[in-house]
Amino acid sequence: MNSTWLFNLGADIYAWFTASAAWRASATELAKRLDDLGAARIVDLGCGPGVSTFELAKRLPQSRLIGLDIAPRMLNEARRRRRAEPSTGRITWVRADAARLPFEDSSVDACTGHSFLYLVANRATVLAEIRRVLKPGGRLVLMEPNDRPVSIVQALSVSRDPRHLVSVSLWRPFSRLHGRFTPGTLIATLQHAGFVDCDAGESFAGLGLLASARKKP
Repeated sequence: MNSTWLFNLGADIYAWFTASAAWRASATELAKRLDDLGAARIVDLGCGPGVSTFELAKRLPQSRLIGLDIAPRMLNEARRRRRAEPSTGRITWVRADAARLPFEDSSVDACTGHSFLYLVANRATVLAEIRRVLKPGGRLVLMEPNDRPVSIVQALSVSRDPRHLVSVSLWRPFSRLHGRFTPGTLIATLQHAGFVDCDAGESFAGLGLLASARKKP
């Protein structure tokens, strides 16, 4: 199922609820997995309105960030927000399909995706493209929806911000429709795509999974 049109249409609403402190904190946890990279070229896939890209830029001040999304209105939201965000000079916004990344082979140090892979229609093709553009030993870090029951108490334990509660109320059924992951299925998906050193564990109070992998050196 291709939801590009829906995310493009609802870009302003999506930008509103993903601006919550809870969503930003989840993006920060993803960025922490790359703390040791130093000066690196990082592509944030499915960046949407830029929340995850901005958090990566804050956490990794020496990095050069590329926020990539296929929905033009999402990128417009990201560009609009950059005036209020620090460290935006190192961010380039690119409209492209993750199944056809506009980068040379072995030219990127890391790729990230915050609530990204579950939406992809052809995961195998996208993961093959990610492997192509990553340098040998390059990193992939993902935060994806967790396929297990989550109570309202768990959601509230993250935040009581209405934006967070709206995001969870939309994310849970939408991710069920598209296909969530368990730690095991996410690791298997990455391994099947040829990545090594794959791991995944729960994050976001069990709502999400934080995973990492490498391209074989």
